[in-house]
Amino acid sequence: MPRHVEAWVDGVALSSLGPIMVHQVHEDAPAVELTEGERPGRYGQRLLVRKRQTLRVAIEAVIRERFDLAQRSRILEEVARWAQGSVLELSNHPERRLLVTCTSEPTLGEVRDYAHTIRVEFTAYAVPYWEDYLPSGIVISGISGAGTLIIPGTAETPVGLTIRPTDGTLINFTVAIGGQSIALTGLGIPTGGTLTFDRDQRDDLRIVSSGRSQLSHRTAASVDDLFAVPGSVPVSFAANAPCVVTFAVRGRWA
Repeated sequence: MPRHVEAWVDGVALSSLGPIMVHQVHEDAPAVELTEGERPGRYGQRLLVRKRQTLRVAIEAVIRERFDLAQRSRILEEVARWAQGSVLELSNHPERRLLVTCTSEPTLGEVRDYAHTIRVEFTAYAVPYWEDYLPSGIVISGISGAGTLIIPGTAETPVGLTIRPTDGTLINFTVAIGGQSIALTGLGIPTGGTLTFDRDQRDDLRIVSSGRSQLSHRTAASVDDLFAVPGSVPVSFAANAPCVVTFAVRGRWA
């Protein structure tokens, strides 16, 4: 691994904590869950679903201060605090991020071994993919509209929406993405209000307006979530009142 690799957690560079530098980065193959079953008309078990569960990244670093034990201890404490953030970036994954939890941090016992590299491990649970740091998308206005959303990446990814009524109260709204649709009824969102489709901490769909969940307004025929595969994906919407609708997506990279 080149010596110039940098790591950031929540926008803070590891090298900013003192005389310390990344020595190596280890990325494990993702842990996956395999679901098997019988396919109609065939004999024997078949692989039906392959789903990622976790993705682990370990960073080994060298403290370049070799003689001042108090300074080495301070740096080690700073690294332990730094590792408690939630967004990991690496310079060898430019413009991408990993949503992580620190699952192993260095201990103070390592500070006396001047030749020892310290190790921090991060695990991505809810989103076990590197994903684009900034979202991309399109904006469509009117009572209804359609367009093409370009999905970057190499893995299926959720599509987010922001809906703002511009003239009248939004009561009904239907969105379709790549042949999947969600319809909402009885909303009551006034001009200037906002309805959003985004993700919670478990990466499950949230539909929110004014801080309140609107999932109960979803019709029974709606899909549970809106995911799309990479490429050019048709999108459309229809509403009872004019809206500005923003479709946003972060590419996920397997």
